[in-house]
Amino acid sequence: MSTLKFRRATLGLVFCTLLSGCLAELPANGQAGSVLKAGGEKRSFALASAAIVPERVIGKGPAGYCIDKRSLKTGRMGGFALLAPCAALDARADSIGLEAAILTLQVQPMGLAEKEISAEALAQAFASEKPIYLENGDGISLVHLASGGETLIPQSDPKHWRGALKFNGFLIGLAVYSEKGGAAAGEAGKMLLIDFAEAVLSASPIAVAE
Repeated sequence: MSTLKFRRATLGLVFCTLLSGCLAELPANGQAGSVLKAGGEKRSFALASAAIVPERVIGKGPAGYCIDKRSLKTGRMGGFALLAPCAALDARADSIGLEAAILTLQVQPMGLAEKEISAEALAQAFASEKPIYLENGDGISLVHLASGGETLIPQSDPKHWRGALKFNGFLIGLAVYSEKGGAAAGEAGKMLLIDFAEAVLSASPIAVAE
């Protein structure tokens, strides 16, 4: 299976799990971290944070979101992580509701020839997904796309958000996907994307120029 197909399958599995309510109960103490497998053995898929690029980019979600360690790809040249509500990775999904969202983080080297990241450039790159809103914020550029969310993630809303920023010599791409009809398909998704970017930047060290 190719990396792209694997990621699509993983994304789809997470949303299908959220919708089906088939995850195990949260531990009695309410902490994300362990679920019961057959036979009583505990297992967790939730990570509070992870080094995507060692000493350069740390993956971390906004409050309530954890990295699904099954999705994690790391390395000196970049990586990938999928994030979901922490409870969804360790608890029964019927507690999540329509506020549920899936976040993705992709990191790749920023080449010397790369132009400044802008919302206009993002809109052009994702023109086929029909940009309906553009914004150049403080260090992050973002777009709201009218279609395409359901293509990458089965059962998600077509509307989704993408953002990009530069940090420590890397291009960081962020995305927010919502359940169909969920709040994150609209304005709430923009705020979630901004919180996501701030969480990554706050967790990541400022590299010393070599």
